[in-house]
Amino acid sequence: MKLLGRDIDARALLQAARERLEARGIREDALAVDEEPEPVLEPLSFLVRSLEENEDPTLGLPIATHRTGLGRGVVAAKWVFRKTCQLFINEALGRQRLFNSQVRDLSAQLAAEVIRLRARVETLEAEKAARERTARLSPAPRRRPGKARR
Repeated sequence: MKLLGRDIDARALLQAARERLEARGIREDALAVDEEPEPVLEPLSFLVRSLEENEDPTLGLPIATHRTGLGRGVVAAKWVFRKTCQLFINEALGRQRLFNSQVRDLSAQLAAEVIRLRARVETLEAEKAARERTARLSPAPRRRPGKARR
């Protein structure tokens, strides 16, 4: 396949898309779009996993470059900077690490509360539907003859 004059490997593109979907919790055995309108996700587990992975700001991203030649020098300079300044980086971002862990815990608590409330709403809706169904099936109560109401 060619797109804007560049060769694109369709198999590699498809594999990369599958990996990204699996990382987000989309089941591989999900039904086709015609059979299932929305993909089945596990957002809570994906959110918690991503928060845990990115909780510590003192851990640097992998050092890499797309440049050739001078790029190796840039990578070496970044590596030297990290090794020599890691103590200062840890000190500067210590409070951020604590904040991130609190945000992760708070997000987990809120997600659990949302799940609990959704279950409660489903229960209440089922009870309401059952009451409406019985009200439609049962006849209206009759008045007793003889006594008039004022």
